[in-house]
Amino acid sequence: MQPRHRDGLLAVLGLVVLAALTLATAGPAALLAPVAVLAGAAGALALELVFLRYPDRALGLWERRGVPGVALVGLLAGAVLAVRAAPWLAGAAVWGLLTYLGLLACVLAGVGNPLAALAK
Repeated sequence: MQPRHRDGLLAVLGLVVLAALTLATAGPAALLAPVAVLAGAAGALALELVFLRYPDRALGLWERRGVPGVALVGLLAGAVLAVRAAPWLAGAAVWGLLTYLGLLACVLAGVGNPLAALAK
């Protein structure tokens, strides 16, 4: 399986679990809070810029065996802890995954990464 496809599947899995968890415990307000939308999208875009700006280091670490899975488990664990203390953080994780999937869709559709010009 290609790394992009693996990452996309992990992101979809994480999105489904996080959205269900957030809706069941905090309700839709946590997903629709403007701070959640902005923080999640900004976080995903910033992380993507790091991968574009420093591909050797970032991708070298990300491609190590088990790192993507551990990252997903860490994100889910963090969201479980956050959903009680600050539900918008769980919503931010959902929006971060949605943003990443949007960027991945652009790449897989052949359009390219919209952030590539900013990373130069």
